[in-house]
Amino acid sequence: MPLQSTNDNKRFLDYFATLFRGNAVKEPITDIQTGFIHHPQGYPLRWKRVWFADRSKPEDERSNIGFMFQTDKYLKPGATVEIAIPLKNELEKFRGKVVMVRHRGEHFDIGLWLKHRSDATRARLLEQLCHIEAYFKEKKFRDGPYILNRERVAEEWIAKHASSVPNL
Repeated sequence: MPLQSTNDNKRFLDYFATLFRGNAVKEPITDIQTGFIHHPQGYPLRWKRVWFADRSKPEDERSNIGFMFQTDKYLKPGATVEIAIPLKNELEKFRGKVVMVRHRGEHFDIGLWLKHRSDATRARLLEQLCHIEAYFKEKKFRDGPYILNRERVAEEWIAKHASSVPNL
């Protein structure tokens, strides 16, 4: 008697194909219409609505960098959102204002302008790291775990895609 049914195997493979589908390959890094950086689907991101502004960090000039992420919840344009993206043993956090919402069937694409110009460089670099990691996972899934070298994969991604990330 098999341990898993054929349906379970298919669901498992579909799950991993979806998880590791490389946005770096299937979808441009930068949204064509808005210029926002797409956050890769296979890389974790948490968000929460911020109801009261944090006065501890003074407002500086608004960023000219925005990024887009997917969620199954509708966020109202104008809402302030805090994004948390894990990197190594730390969470990188950014605050932004929802400026665009696209309904895409089962999810929403949320376009976010960063609240602080000082966060733009950090967010831009972090998103590139997220894309490199998603690209690495996708290649590992396709090519096998023993063939890949992280540094070579990062160099390959940079050569192919870094020029499509918006400048400050």
